[in-house]
Amino acid sequence: MSQTTDKLSRKDWFLASVAGIASYLDAALLVSAGIALAIWSSHFGINPWWTGVISTSLTLSVAVGALLGGRLSDKFGRVRVFNIDILLVAIGSFLIAFSNNMGMLLIGLIIAGLASGADLPTSLAVITERVSPEHHGKVITVTEMFWIFGILLSQALGFVTSTMGMTGTRVLFIWIAVIALLNWGIRVFSQKFRQIEHELYEQNAHKNIDNQATQRVSVKMIFSSKRYLVPLIAVTGFYLFWNIPANTWGSFVNYFLVTINGRSQSYSTALGFFANVAAFAVLFFIYMKFADTKHRYTMMHTGIFLCVLSFVVSGIFGGTSWIIFSIAYFIYSSCNNLHGESIYKIWTQSFYSPDVRASVTGVSIAIVRIFTAICSVFTPVIMNYSPDLLMWLLVASLLICWAFAGFTIKLVKKYNIPDPGIKGLSGTEKAAEIVQK
Repeated sequence: MSQTTDKLSRKDWFLASVAGIASYLDAALLVSAGIALAIWSSHFGINPWWTGVISTSLTLSVAVGALLGGRLSDKFGRVRVFNIDILLVAIGSFLIAFSNNMGMLLIGLIIAGLASGADLPTSLAVITERVSPEHHGKVITVTEMFWIFGILLSQALGFVTSTMGMTGTRVLFIWIAVIALLNWGIRVFSQKFRQIEHELYEQNAHKNIDNQATQRVSVKMIFSSKRYLVPLIAVTGFYLFWNIPANTWGSFVNYFLVTINGRSQSYSTALGFFANVAAFAVLFFIYMKFADTKHRYTMMHTGIFLCVLSFVVSGIFGGTSWIIFSIAYFIYSSCNNLHGESIYKIWTQSFYSPDVRASVTGVSIAIVRIFTAICSVFTPVIMNYSPDLLMWLLVASLLICWAFAGFTIKLVKKYNIPDPGIKGLSGTEKAAEIVQK
């Protein structure tokens, strides 16, 4: 069996699991806020514009956190920033849980969002720096599994607490705070975890450097050199137009079903839960198996096509039909990770050397989340004005995402980036010397 199809070692799994909590918390915060949105709106008596502001404050905080955290981790140490971030997530989540006014709620959302955002590029860099490049696809898939698990568990808790009002929202965010505290304890106090971090770094760091076949890159070079700037634009564009639909339903699916379609909080939460169970199964049994093989981009194109189709059907037959929307949402959720954040994370780690990966990823995530935050302000208004219009806007977003995906693959070929999905550029082969363009 080739190395690219080998299973991850126990050490790889342990490292990816501890670091993957960053993705879990990111998803849990966004989804829990989405679940709580209708309840907060009613409890605090706010209109659709302020509903958008609440969601936007969290999304925008994640963006700023990613921008600052990525750079700080490259400058002062990825593990150090890695450990501080998670503690601040716990503090922010406790503030959200016990907020009794809009001001306290927004402060908690901002703190938790900043810390969660900072942890995303940092944890990803920590993982890919310590795992063999032939397994980057698999280990990144593990972080995506935690992201889906964050959605699933939040939706399960949301369903259980759906009749509890504000008490239910407190349970959601207390749980997030407890998970963050436990993860912080492992990161800081576990000798076993620190030993595994060190052993994997000693074993694989040189492979990741050699696999880049490039010189040391500064942050300044990323924005001054076409070789580094163009891939950043391409990958960020891909992630942005994938993330707009993902954030729309991650944050507003409950609001859409309850406010627009007249469904109950229990129904909307249950639909999201079972749709994401299917998504987790696809990620684990399909994407995990083929992420580091020649089928990487076959999965990507299939996923985008099915997601576009789901919104086209919903747009044609009416976004106000809760039955049609439920089916479309189920298909979209099941297929969304075949082409989305997983391949984005692989690309951000592949185009750049380890010394700037966190910074580059942080910049990219920040740009995407800022634009997504802007969209979130208008999303509830568009939903109330015309659900059909929303569906067609999401179709357009995914088609643009698809175009950026094709452009990024051309860049992978152009710069000879090791990639098992492209013939002749397998990660098991020595990458050709990159020619500065």
